[in-house]
Parts: sequence; structure tokens; C-alpha cells
Amino acid sequence: MGGARHSLPSRVVSALLMALGLALGVESGAGEPSPLFADQLNATNIGRLRLGGPDAIAGIGDWVLGNGVVCAAIADPSHESMLSDRGGVLVDLGHCGRDDDQWGVLQPMLNLSREEVIPVESVRAEVSAEGARVITVGRLHGIRVDTAYALKPAPASALTIRTTLQREAEGDAAFIVADVAIHGNGQLTPFTLDTRTWSSPLGFEHPSVDVDNILAATDAVLRADLHVLLGARGLEPEIAYGWRLLDIHIERRDGRVEPLAHVAMNGEHFSILGGYTDTLLWGGEGPPSLFEFAQLLWMDLDAGDRVVFLREISLAKRATVSAITDLLWAQGARVRGRMDAPRATLHVFGPDGDPITQLEASDTGEFGFHLPPGASGRHRIEVLSRTGGRQEIFFAASGLEIRLDPITTIQPGRLGLPRGEIMRLTVVGLEDTPNPRLRADLRRFRVGGREIRGHSESNHLSLAGNAGDPVHLELAPGRYRVLASRGPLWSVSVREFSLGPGELLPLDLEPPVRLLETPGWISADFHVHAAPSDDSGLPLRQRIADFVAMGADLIVSTEHDNVFDYAPVIDEMGLSDRIQSLVGVEITSTYKGPETPHTAGHSNAFPLVVQPNAYRGGAPDSQNRRLARIAEDIRALPGRPILQLNHPREGGVDSGLGSYFSHLSVVGEPHDPTRSLTTPGNRALIERTRPGGLRDLDFDAVELLNGASMERYRMTRADWFAFLLQGEIRTATANSDSHNATETIALPVNYVAYSPGKPSPPSNESPLDTERFMQSVRQGRLYGSTGPLLDVQMGDRGPGDRFSGPRGDLEIRVRAAPWVPVDEVRVFINGDLKIRRPLPENRTLRLPLRFDADAFLTVEVEGHAVPGSLYAEVAPGYTPFAFTNPIFVDADRDGVWTPPGLPSPVPISLSDPLASPQ
Repeated sequence: MGGARHSLPSRVVSALLMALGLALGVESGAGEPSPLFADQLNATNIGRLRLGGPDAIAGIGDWVLGNGVVCAAIADPSHESMLSDRGGVLVDLGHCGRDDDQWGVLQPMLNLSREEVIPVESVRAEVSAEGARVITVGRLHGIRVDTAYALKPAPASALTIRTTLQREAEGDAAFIVADVAIHGNGQLTPFTLDTRTWSSPLGFEHPSVDVDNILAATDAVLRADLHVLLGARGLEPEIAYGWRLLDIHIERRDGRVEPLAHVAMNGEHFSILGGYTDTLLWGGEGPPSLFEFAQLLWMDLDAGDRVVFLREISLAKRATVSAITDLLWAQGARVRGRMDAPRATLHVFGPDGDPITQLEASDTGEFGFHLPPGASGRHRIEVLSRTGGRQEIFFAASGLEIRLDPITTIQPGRLGLPRGEIMRLTVVGLEDTPNPRLRADLRRFRVGGREIRGHSESNHLSLAGNAGDPVHLELAPGRYRVLASRGPLWSVSVREFSLGPGELLPLDLEPPVRLLETPGWISADFHVHAAPSDDSGLPLRQRIADFVAMGADLIVSTEHDNVFDYAPVIDEMGLSDRIQSLVGVEITSTYKGPETPHTAGHSNAFPLVVQPNAYRGGAPDSQNRRLARIAEDIRALPGRPILQLNHPREGGVDSGLGSYFSHLSVVGEPHDPTRSLTTPGNRALIERTRPGGLRDLDFDAVELLNGASMERYRMTRADWFAFLLQGEIRTATANSDSHNATETIALPVNYVAYSPGKPSPPSNESPLDTERFMQSVRQGRLYGSTGPLLDVQMGDRGPGDRFSGPRGDLEIRVRAAPWVPVDEVRVFINGDLKIRRPLPENRTLRLPLRFDADAFLTVEVEGHAVPGSLYAEVAPGYTPFAFTNPIFVDADRDGVWTPPGLPSPVPISLSDPLASPQ
């Protein structure tokens, strides 16, 4: 790389290559010369050079390279990444001009530790006749790390990545160098092989891994050098990435060159490829062992030695494993065949039963794939049809052209779907018929035996009432029940039927009818994800159709660290008269830095404005930043967006890092709702890190109900009650946090008081008054619900309002569709359960209350969904439930609400929230 320092500036070389044009074999789609390029994005070139696609996030200041076939982007060091407060890493990768980027991030690290990601200090770009390169330089533990991302001229379709490590100074030991590719929630699907044997006992099946326990993690380390990462099925255009370790070796100071052992690992949310920094006394072949790992205790990169780590990422335009393995096995035998099941998935296994590749039949049922060169023996193909059929066929690998006999399958039946109607169809198998897996990717990706299903898959189908709705639904022959719903305020229609092979049966049922009106209230989901999130592969059109079919009014886009606007898609689908949207973002802190040793959790900010040329659409920085600093950034934005603390008592992807109340960022211990905010530990919430600055507690809202979990609700409610008792008022919200089709969107949902008593559904003719809406949210004039509607008043004061006087009648009116059960009403005063009553037949309660001092009260209603009931089938896993924000009681009428303070003893809802009455 030393000679590269003297190469011509990239803009000069680009101009020269433009003149060469077709001589380099690179053409644009328009037939005009499209030269190699490597440059830093600016306001002038970003429209030409930036990559597109659902996960494309590069903006001005980032670094890009391309050859007319493959385009890539490396974040500037000043831009944070998923795992670090610095960039300098690969964030975008796709085909030039195809808008197919589904790449997350490729983060170099040492020692397989997320605390040892390599910070990049500088980036430069170079172009020559041999190719385009972006080169980064970083340092960690006294080791200099140079990485070159390179593309050869077209038609090359692979990005090569060459990293060298050389010790410059004393520092901590470095015994493994590796890349980690992030694909949260299986957003990309990993298939793993060892190219030395062209087989693997893994494929899509991976062992469980605990990334926070290094000893346990060693059980998941394997000897493989190829991960095929498949883009989400259903996202168009399709893409697959073949990420392969080509070589890792050490160059000794005495001139010797020695190969190094390589390692790999996979989880639901990540894949790793890497190798050791020195040779082993024993091991290095076959599965890694404890004896091999024991040698890491004294392994390090010595001064004068240099490790070279070389890998490539090939790209293909089909989201199948064979799209990559066919590139590698072009000299191997070609297997061809035909079947009567279009788009069926085929899993191919070698003579020893190990997975070799995976592919899909075409729309006409044709398929073909290559075997590894030299393959022989009896092979097996497992055929999975779209409607759930399965069969096995066997063939002998003999010769270079293998033609299989036609494959016949049991033909599905077809259900003719209603046209022009909005509804959500839930398809349930009866008797021996299983629930269908609609839009399943059939990859069978598993971690620790648990299947990670595709993000589009469920047994629900949403019809948006427009021309884009499917005409038919294919189902395996069997007996079914279909439930047509449109959210909890509408009726449910049911039809049972039997469907035979090849039969076409019209789905004849009544469209759902609206049963309950909510004049002046807007139903809104403040926490929603789709393909632009780094942990979702759900197509945007399916996301919007799902929301419309749930009957809600307003959707807030909150992709992880990517400010994205759903409005253009809503307009394209012709649904802007049905729903409106606000732009937001989920600020996702995952880096354990000096300022945030336990991260700052996750929080949503909305409404925002997309900055189209900015990195991540202008998403706020979150890595190594206290929640107070994030709050300061959000409050400084135009329109004073709301900052909502998300799922603060939840584990998940980050093993609890995303649940802020579980660690309080700098404490490492959970918030204790039974103790004052001024006590050690809790005090971190109210301390100011600088004069005049905000506190970590200065968020605006807290997500009490996230998805279906009532357990997390009660734990977070304890924190919320403790804050209210001490005068820290935060709006409580209820959101779906839906990332895929299985997680129901708009359930739960927030009902926000917009213009009570007046028509409310916003439309293009009556656009949303955003400030008016947001003011209601800030004030807490909303309630959360998974079905029941609440009208709660003290006099003429409702949730978020202040009632004046020592006594008053609390009026509670509950409304619900007949299929949404509600059995009980609960009233909490100052966080203590004071009243618990069965819901009367007229669904109305009038409760005289007396107060000796200022107080706050909240109301909950709950029902029990019997297994097999309409509610249990339409909303599986959910509890019919609703809760209000507080009504504040100014008992002494002094015009000021005085918080009650933490009582002694504290209510059981705070001391033991999971044991409190249901």
C-alpha cells in the first residue's frame, strides 16, 4: 500500500477513466461510460454516487466506491456505527443503480469482543486502472490496522477487503481478528459452509450462542470460511451476499509466512468471520476445541510480525444460496429439473447429509444449480412447496450435466379473495390441518434449535382495498377457518370451509363493519419498524397494508437510527385518505463507552424531518452519549419533538442493554422504584452532568405497554408510579414495536384526545394539526389499549388534566366490540390499587372519591380471552386491556399539584409488581 500514497487524486483518475470508458468494460444502464470511482460524498456528487436500497444510509461525508456493477459505502469516522461511536466501516453494499442494498454493517474487531471494535482514525480514496479502493487506518491495543476495500473493473461482482495488523506499541493482547456482520432479528439469513470441503454440518442450522459469556460463546465457534447472507424474501429487488474468508496468514519479521487458523460464528443477530493472530501449537483443523482456545491465553501479535486478513463479498441478484455457490462452483456438475410447484424451495444435501446449497424454482417450476467440483455419490433434495408440502428426491452425482425426472407435488387449492375491501384475514387450520405459513421463506434458519422465521411470514393476510391486493390465496388442501377483522373496533366475520387439490373457492364472507366510533380521538402507533430498520426485512407495502387493515389512524415510522418517511409509500398505495403518518426514529444505543458503560437504551423521537442527503437521514447520535445529551439534542430540533423511552424493562437483542431501567446507563444496576430518586443508583437519573444541562430522566414519555407483554407492563408501571409519586410526570404510551408480520401492528395502540366530540380521522382533506396532536401527547391526554375503549372523567377532567377539589365522582365508561372481553375495572390512587370491581352489565361505573391531599389516579380495565375465542385467534398472545394516564387531583385547590412522595411502606404495585393483583 505504500506506493498507493503517490497515486493521482481520485477525481483526476476518474476523469481519465471516463475517457477510457468502455475500454475498461464498464457501462451504465443508459449505455454511457460509467468509470470506476472512489470518493467522499458531497453535495455535488451524492446524487450520482450514492447507493440505494432499503438499508442504504450513507450521506454527505461518507466514502463510496463502485465499478458500475457493485457499489459500496464506508461511513466516515465522524459518523457512528451500530457498535461504536466511530465509523470507518462498511455500511452499504449492493448493485449499482439497482436499489437493492440490504447490508447492515461490517465491523472489524479484536478478540470477538464488542468492547474491542477497532476505532478508525482516517480514510482515503484511490482510483487506478486496476481498480477503486477506500482505505481506512485504525488503532487499538497498540496495533495499527489498515483495511482496503477494493473493486476491480467490471464485470467484477465482488468487493475485496484486505486488512493488515502490525504492532506499533505495547498494549493489550490481540489473539483474534474478525469481522462481525450485523443482521438483527435475522434481517439477513446466514448459510454457512467450509469451502475446503464444500460442506458443513451447519447450513442454516446454527448452535446457540451467548455473546456475553466468552466461555459459552466458544461452543458456537466453528471452522468455516463462507457465510452466504440472504436478503429478506419478499423484498424486491432480491440480493444475496457471499462473504468469504480467502486467506489469513502471518508474515514473520524473519521473512517466514505461515497460515493461520480461521474461525466463524453465527447468531440470530450477527455473523462472524476471522482468524487467530498467531500459529497454534496444536489444533487449527477440524472443529475448534477447548485445547485450541486455551492457547489464546498466551497468544498475541508480536512487534515486527504482520497479520494479513483477506476476504471478499460477492453479490448476486437472487436471494438464494445457489446464486452464490454457483459462482464458486461454475466448474462443477450442473443439475437441472422441473416441478409443478412454482417458487418452491429446494434444500440440497451431500452424501454425508451435510447441507450444500439452497435454491428456489422459477415461476414456471424450472430449477438448476451447480454441485461442488468433484462431487460424487448419492445426493438428496428436500422440496418445500409454498403451501407447506414436503418431499424428498435422490440423485447420483455423475457427469457434468444431470437432468432430474420431473417432480410432481400435491397441488394447492386457491381461495378467491374479496376485492376492494379493507380487512385482515386470519387463516386457522382445523382438525389435522396446520395453520398456514403465508409468505414463508422456507429457509429453516435456526439458532439453538429455535426457528427464526422470515419477517413477512404469518397466518394473517392484509387487504388494503386497492389494486395491489392479491386476487387468490393458495393453501394446502385441508379444512380451514378464516376470520376477517379490521382492528378491535370492527366486527369479525368467520367462515369455515374445506379446500381440495386444485380447487378454486371464492371466500364468501361479510366485510367487517365498524361497531364503535371514536369522535375526536386519533388511534396512533408510536413505535413501528419495516425494511429500512437494520433488524427488519418487512416490505414497506406490506407494513402499510397491515396498518390499514388494523383500522388505526396514524403511524409513526421509527426505524433504528434511520430517519425514514412512510408518506410517499402511503400515497403510492392510494391510502392517504385512510391513514396519516409522522416521521420518527428509534435512537439505538448499543456501544458500551466511557460515558455509557451500559449504553443509553433505546428511545424514539418524533416528529422529525428527513434530511435526505445526511448520514442515516439525519438520525441523532446515540453511541457513548448519556440519555441527557440525547434529550438535549432532541429538544434543540425544530418543533420540539417528543423523546419516548422504549421498552425500558425488556431484554432481547442486546441482552438487556436496550432496557434502560435495567442498568441506568452508568450504574449497572436497575432502577429501584421503592427508593427515592436521591438515593445511590437511582440518583443517576436526576444528576446533571454539566451546569444547565438536562438529566437522564428528562425524556417526555415512557412506553409502558410494548407489544403483548403484560409482565413488562407491570414492571415498567412500577417505575412510572415511582416517578409520578416524586413529581416526575411522564406520558405513558402503548405501542406495537412490530418488526415483522407475526408481531401485530397497531396493537396495542394509543388513543389520543385530538378534538373530543368532533370528527377526528385525519385525511388529505382535513390534514393533521401536528402541534395540536403532539401537545395532547405531551400532556398525557391519551390512553393505551389492546381493544377496550375508555371514557374516564372526574367532573369534566380526563387523563392528563387536573381536577380541583377534595372530592368528586370518578366516572368510568367502557366500550368494546362483543368479541373483545372486558371483565374488571381497577382504580389506582397514588400507585396503590384502591378499587377493584367486576365490570357491570351497563359497562359504567360512578365512584365517589375523597382526597385529603393532592393525588393522582389511573384506571385499568382487563378481560380474559379464552383459548379458541375470536379475540384469542385474531390477536394471539394479547390480553384485552386498557390503561389511562393520570388525572391529577389538586385537593387543596391552591392551583398547584403537589406530588405525594414515596409512602412507607410503598404499594405492592411498586415493591412486587408481578405479584400485584391481575
